[in-house]
Order: sequence, then structure tokens, then C-alpha cells
Amino acid sequence: MRQQHCPNCTTKPINDPKHLAKVHCHTCGIEWTYLSDDIQAEVLYEDEVYAVVDNRKSVFERIIFSEAGKVIHTVQQLLRLSGKLSVLDFGCGKGQFLAQAKAHGWLTLGIETAQARANFATEKYGLAIINEYYKQGKVLDGSYQVITLLHVLEHLPEPIKLLSELINSNLAQDGILVIEVPNAASWQAQLAGDCWMHWDIPKHLTHWNEKSLTDALQKIGLVPLKTQYYSVHLGVLGMLRALMGKLGYRGNIIVDLKGKKKLGTLVMVAALLPVAWIWELLAVGAKQGGVLRMYLKKEHG
Repeated sequence: MRQQHCPNCTTKPINDPKHLAKVHCHTCGIEWTYLSDDIQAEVLYEDEVYAVVDNRKSVFERIIFSEAGKVIHTVQQLLRLSGKLSVLDFGCGKGQFLAQAKAHGWLTLGIETAQARANFATEKYGLAIINEYYKQGKVLDGSYQVITLLHVLEHLPEPIKLLSELINSNLAQDGILVIEVPNAASWQAQLAGDCWMHWDIPKHLTHWNEKSLTDALQKIGLVPLKTQYYSVHLGVLGMLRALMGKLGYRGNIIVDLKGKKKLGTLVMVAALLPVAWIWELLAVGAKQGGVLRMYLKKEHG
């Protein structure tokens, strides 16, 4: 896989960027990752960060389920419906969001290309998962009341083109699309600079702020209903990593917290976590939190 022009509007960069550089598109305004060398996409996700670990009893997992519940509650408020809503989770990972939706009585279906993650979702949560790449058309019967892409858009080679096909073929006319991505204009991104954990290059092919994401989605006929900026497991964690970086920490915080804990890391986390939480809450108040979670509907023509 190479990426030498904007994956949103196909504009080529003015200069000749270095491999893995972030490029600002002068046409559509998004930032994207320049890949001059061929990269095997499958190999990227074989590292420790994306390793499938059964941590269903962990505090971290309980936080993920709690946040999924809040998304579900927001969708129900916007639709003014509850009960058996149908949801398609595109890039569902290990299935946590779908498991929570299923517990709320929703009819669930996931798409996940990573075999190990798809297997986990099926075996541990009893979920229906399609383990293949989506290209076009309806997914089973189509017409889902809710479609979610939670930290998926930034991984896709042609994100808006694929999203347009997905929603036009599968989102019910009065349905809701939920998209969550890292916020490239967040306080934590500015604080961490090139060391921000959510750049995650080369896995992340695009980098969005609220304006660039809103503009791109409106061009394919989507209308924003609500935007949220807060996440504990990604927002607060991102701020924590940014602060730790200022004190010389250069590790991968997700890997370090998953694996054998080092005393120095634990001390730094304990000391900075309250500060990170306060700063992230202030950032959210300024609409500059570490994530963008947008709820959208189709524009009625």
C-alpha cells in the first residue's frame, strides 16, 4: 500500500514529502500520512498494541463498556427510540460496543477484517461478525437504523468514498451515523507535538479536526446532529501520555499498561493522572478534547 495523494480529494502535495510525513491538503484541508514506500497493511496490526487480549474483567474494559453505554443512550435520545434498534458496527474490533448494544436489546452485526478480533467477538460475546473487506452494496439486508465507525475512519485508504457507499447502501433514511476519530486540533495534540499517541503513523492514514471532518461529511450528504469531545480511555489517556512525554517518557503507554508494569511508569501515571483528567475536562469544555464523536443523519432532499 502506498499513499501519495490526498485520500479524500486526490490532490497531490505541492512539495515532495518524506516517507511517513504528515501532509496538509491545500484543497480539502485534511491532514494525511504520506507513504512513498510500499507498506503491507496486514503487518501493521501484528504489534503488541493490537494484540488480542482477554481483559474482560479489567477496569479498562469496564470503562470501554461504560462509554459504549453513553453512546447508545445518546443515539436513543436523538432517534427518540429505544428497544430493538438495528446497528452495523463497521470495524467492530473485539466487539465491546456491539456487546453493550446487544445487552440493550439492539439487533447487532459487525464487520471486522482482523480474524483474531472477529473470532474474539464471536466466541466471547456471541456476536454475528462478517470477517471480510467491504467494497460496496448492502450488508445482508441493509437499512440499519444505526451505523458506527469508532476509531476506524482514520485507518481507511479512501475513507470518505467508502463511507459514502456504506451509508447510501445501508443507513436507513432516518437513521444515525456515529463516527469517532482522534481530534488533531486537540489540546493534547498541540501539547505532545509529533509525539502525540493518536497520530499513530503509519496505521492512521488521515488526521481530522472538527472542521475538516464536518466539511467532508457534509459533502456526502450528512448533517451533524451532535458532537462530543470526551473519552476516558482515549481522551484522558492521550492527555496523560502527552504530559508524561514532557517528563521524558518515550514508551507506548498502551503496551506498558497491558504488559508487565514498571514501577517508574506506575509512579508517573499515578502522579499525572489527576492532572491529565482535569486538563482534558478543560479541553472538552473548550471543544478541544482528544476525540471527536459525531452523530449525523442523512440530509433530506
